[in-house]
Amino acid sequence: MRNKQIEGHIALFGANLIWGLYATICKTLLIGCILSGWALCGIKMVGGCILFWAIAFIIPARYAPREKVSFSDLKKLFLASMLINTGNQSCIIMGLSYTSPLDGSVICSMAPIFTIVLGRILLKEKISATQTLGITIGFIGALLFVLTESGNRDASNPLLGNSLMIASQIFGALYLLLFTNVLSKYHVITLMKWLFLFSAIVMTPLTLPDMINTPWHLLSLTGWCQLGYIILFATGLAYLLLIIGQKRVTAPVVSMYNYMQPVVAAISSIIIGVATLTGQNIIATILCLTGVYIVSLKKT
Repeated sequence: MRNKQIEGHIALFGANLIWGLYATICKTLLIGCILSGWALCGIKMVGGCILFWAIAFIIPARYAPREKVSFSDLKKLFLASMLINTGNQSCIIMGLSYTSPLDGSVICSMAPIFTIVLGRILLKEKISATQTLGITIGFIGALLFVLTESGNRDASNPLLGNSLMIASQIFGALYLLLFTNVLSKYHVITLMKWLFLFSAIVMTPLTLPDMINTPWHLLSLTGWCQLGYIILFATGLAYLLLIIGQKRVTAPVVSMYNYMQPVVAAISSIIIGVATLTGQNIIATILCLTGVYIVSLKKT
């Protein structure tokens, strides 16, 4: 039992390390202007589709059961894919085109806050006094991010970029709130292969002109490695590690590891020079993470 818990912690550490580096690597890939954000969206959807269907065929059935999805559930998964992939993931990539990976990763860590707020609006779920306090603190931090001008030259339009990041979290929260029942019925690999298939079908015609017009011959070896990281590690391996972690440790422990992502993003982006640490974003980061921590506490 002890060994399984250790494996769970290692898996969760690995998954959140990968996702923490994702924002920085995605930003550095977009800075060169060889690959547009829209082209990267299409590549991620198509690459994720190929990857998860391959994983579903390769991995033994005891790890990824060959589940048959009903037609009614496929229709729900199509709508879910429009929220979590076409909406959430595309807004994240496009947001990183305009803002810093530090701002983006911190705003993305606020997913629990957006889920609770929209749960109250759409499903009339109750919000405790403690959660209200956390929501207020978190939104003050997010507002500070949106309204603060970035001193980094690569953050061409922080207002637009951070607004897209907030939109991505709204899409993600709607995905969780509206499709909880169908998401709980199937294995993660089953879900991912269908979600990416539907998003690839929708996004390919929209992003194909950008992908065709991309001067691929100008993309450096580093750029190809970054692209491979986004598809193989941030899209594929991280989800597999998350599955392992979820099976071996408790849900509160899983959620606590999410705090790694903005820390990793901040350190890596500052080291390579794609983000600048200022007094304003330090305060905004503290407010956002404090708000997320408070809303994650048990209701009082």
